[in-house]
Amino acid sequence: MDKTQRTAIVMIGLAWAAIGLGFMALHFGYLPSGLSLFAEAIGLFLSGMLSGLMFTTVNHVFEGSPGSFLVKAGYVLFAPIAIMTALIAPGMVEEYGSPLTFILISPLMIVLYSGAAMAAGLGMTACMAILVKILAEILHHEPEKATENISITS
Repeated sequence: MDKTQRTAIVMIGLAWAAIGLGFMALHFGYLPSGLSLFAEAIGLFLSGMLSGLMFTTVNHVFEGSPGSFLVKAGYVLFAPIAIMTALIAPGMVEEYGSPLTFILISPLMIVLYSGAAMAAGLGMTACMAILVKILAEILHHEPEKATENISITS
């Protein structure tokens, strides 16, 4: 992995944190405060980095193939779904345990929920990209001419 890919992954992680917290503030009308805000931001950042790593890996496999646009479209379509699952995840454990437990488990749950959604989305679009690649090879495949050497000896 070169420096530009690492930089892109970190930038995607920062974008996920900004988009997730911005959406929470605009749509839900509040932001958590204190350690909960820190846990949400760290979880979204780690989720974004994981999704960026998944995207660059899958995109590298299909680079230059006819189905590569499907991988890019899949990331664009499933990233909002993964961010929404990341925002829903920590609310499920708020009632259990101490605040310190919540701060430790919340980023983990955010990463697990959003990672599962992102992996499912990229998996589906990668399968479609494989099908497009196979169909392109079949359509561009020229039938081989049947030739046979016959020697007549007497």
